[in-house]
Formats: sequence, structure tokens, C-alpha cells
Amino acid sequence: MNRKLNMDCLDLQAFLNGLVFFAPVAVLVRTAAGVSLAQFFRLEALLSLVVLVSEIPAGKLTDRIGLRNTLVLYQVTLCLARLLLLLAYVRRSYLLFVAEAVVEGIAGSFSSGTQSAYLYRMFPGPAYLTKSAHTANWGTVGFLLSTAAYAVLYRLSGLTGLLAATVLTSACGIVASLGIRREPPQPAAQTARRPDRGVLWAALRRKEIALVMVLLAALGVGRILINFFYADKLITCGVDETWLSPIILGYSVLELSAEGLLGRLEPNRHRAALTAFLALGGGAMVVFGLVNQVALVVLMMLALPLLLDVPSYLLGEVQNRLVDDLGQAERRAELLSVCNMGVNVAEVTFLFGSSLLSGAGAAMCFCGLGLALAALGGCAHRGLKETIA
Repeated sequence: MNRKLNMDCLDLQAFLNGLVFFAPVAVLVRTAAGVSLAQFFRLEALLSLVVLVSEIPAGKLTDRIGLRNTLVLYQVTLCLARLLLLLAYVRRSYLLFVAEAVVEGIAGSFSSGTQSAYLYRMFPGPAYLTKSAHTANWGTVGFLLSTAAYAVLYRLSGLTGLLAATVLTSACGIVASLGIRREPPQPAAQTARRPDRGVLWAALRRKEIALVMVLLAALGVGRILINFFYADKLITCGVDETWLSPIILGYSVLELSAEGLLGRLEPNRHRAALTAFLALGGGAMVVFGLVNQVALVVLMMLALPLLLDVPSYLLGEVQNRLVDDLGQAERRAELLSVCNMGVNVAEVTFLFGSSLLSGAGAAMCFCGLGLALAALGGCAHRGLKETIA
């Protein structure tokens, strides 16, 4: 792997996975096939439940076969999930949508924490945050290109063509993943200590880890709301949903600035930055849910993805530091999987709550989650002071 942060095979994999041509009409893929809003939330909850159940087995497998091999396995499973989504839409089959959610959940368990652990191993120290954002930015570039191409493909081949193109790029991602360099073996000094399972689980119940789990879950649900309900908000404001494409392009370009922001951020300001971005993101969600003035709504649409991205990168570093504190670097993937189980429990709770609130509209979901994020920002400032400066 080239350590100068230029494009490598991991970046290429992220770029190809970012080419999600159906993203601007993701809800339409389901609703056009007869899936209701409540069923959509239940499908998302099922996906999180599958990730939850398969997290520890996937983490154990990763520690056995290696991080790089798991990234390849993730890509294969993701490609299968997108193929099932295409079949589900073509056949208008809710059962196939369920199968797609299950397979995507399994793919999620393979990716959960794996890339973070891989980058933390390959790019120690300050380079971890910037490389994490750098790789994510390649995914954003892919997303930008697919969004720009969406209108043409949609006109030529409809939703079926958008889904088929996404399956093709996912298959190319399998080829790219094969070029990812294997991580070096763990130093002997870090593999000597193996505390018993009871001590390990007791350590994982630390309040800092529980707080990180809830924070990551809230940020994950925030992205789900953004991905699936921006178009609904535009319609509510009386704006044609075709505006969604330039808005997606706009916020994706802004997301590219995350790498520069994190690169300029002093290590002793990470906790303050985490608190500030959580508060800003929560406030923006509340404003977005309550107002219907087009200019203000569009401004919130552009800002929200970046406001959620920066805390996610910082929390990824916090998770890896907590693993180091436990002296369990050789079981990093398994421990990150255990942490992500808690994330999925909280995420499932959020999603089932959103399913119940769906009758009141997406605005209520945005407001509730925004208030939760702002409150969690204060909790993070107090609760993570021993972990992040």
C-alpha cells in the first residue's frame, strides 16, 4: 500500500462501491415494487438485526483469515446483495427484498470495523484519520459521478438499468479488492496477553464504549434519514424532486472537505470538535425537520452529511484506542465487532421507533434524532475525556 495517501486498491474499491446509480431514487426502488414506508423501516431494522447476530462470528473469522481477506469477502457479499435488490425490484417480491436485507446485513458484518482496523494497522498515529477520510472521499467521488450519470441512465433504462449498473460496478469492486495489500502480522509484544473471556466482557461494558455505541447508532440512523427522505422533504416544500440531484452533488462536494478538516485538527482538540459537530448536526436536523422555507431547507441538506461524517471519523479512532487500552490488538476485529453489536442494538431501537413515528412523517423522525444527537454531544464531552483529548 502506498503510504503517501494517493489512490490504492482500497480507495478503488471505495470508489466503485460509491457508484450507486439508484441512490437518488432509493426509496422509489422499494415503493415502486409495493413496499410501504413502515415495511421499509422494518427492512432496515432487519438488516441491522442480521448484522447484530453475525457480528461476533464475522469478527472471529476476520481475526483468523485476516483483515484484507475479509474486505474481499465483504465485496463478494455486497455484490450478491445488490444483485438480489435488482431481482426483488424486477419481480416485485417483498420476500426477495427481505433476502436482500439479510445478505446485505451479512456483508455489513464483514465490513463492520474491518476497514477501520485495517487502516489503523497500516496507518498508525495521525495518518489514520486523514487516510480514513481520504478513502471515504474516493467513495464520495464515485457517488458524485453516479449521481451525475443517474438522470441519463434513468431516462434510457429506468430503475432496472440503474440497479443493473450498480451490480456491475460492485462486481468490478471484487476485482479491485483482490489487489488490496495484506496487513503485516501483529507484533509479538501485542499478542502475548490473552485475558479470560469474563474479564474481556467486563472491560467492554465500560461506560465509554457504551456511549460510543449509542453515538455511532444515532449517526447511522441520521444517514438513513438523509438517504431516504430528502426527496420527501423537497416535495413537502413544493419543490420538484429533480432538485435532489444537484443537492446530492453539492453535499457530496462538501463531504470531500472532511479530509482537510481532520488534517488541520490538532489532536488535543478532537473531543471539542466531536462535541461541536454533534451539537451542530443535531441542531441542523431539528431545523430541517421543523422549517419548510426552501432556502433554509436546502442549506441544511447541504450541511448535514458533513456534520455527521466528522464525528464518525473521530469515533472510529476512539474505538481503536479503546481496543489498545484493553491490550487486545490481536483481536481488534472481534472486539470492534462486539462494539458494533451494541451499535446495532441501538440502531434497531431507533429504526423501530422511526417505524412507529412514520405515520407522523419524516419531520418528526428528524427532530427526535436531532435532539438526541445534541444531548449526546454533551455526554461525549464529559464521558470521553479520558479517551480523547
